[in-house]
Amino acid sequence: MYKCMLTFSLFCFGFFSASMADSFNQKAHPITFSIKKVSEGKYQLQMDLPPDYGFQKLAPHKLLLSSKGGLAVKKADLTLTGPTHPKKVEYFEYVKAMPLTLEGKGSLELNGKIFYCNFVKNICIPGKVSETIEIP
Repeated sequence: MYKCMLTFSLFCFGFFSASMADSFNQKAHPITFSIKKVSEGKYQLQMDLPPDYGFQKLAPHKLLLSSKGGLAVKKADLTLTGPTHPKKVEYFEYVKAMPLTLEGKGSLELNGKIFYCNFVKNICIPGKVSETIEIP
């Protein structure tokens, strides 16, 4: 009986551990980030959401940048701006690209909180951002 309970406990622990590891590896928000090189040292950080989502206009968005591996952030304007959503005036239709001045090569780490809404489910969520983008 003891061996049966121990085997069952180990099986459940293994299943729980595997499912928790999968949930930690999944992204917790639908926001996508991309970097576009405009000219030497000048880049644009773009944030996008799927259709039927919007970024809140008056929310306390917080986005922090850090660099690794020889990359240096010289200047960054991380203010969210963009046109008003045609269906819901309290949201951006999209967010304009944010200008960055970077020097060198390495990893750009994005951390913070971005507030977005799902119009289909009618809920607003603070998305915890933790992304790394390689700058060649």
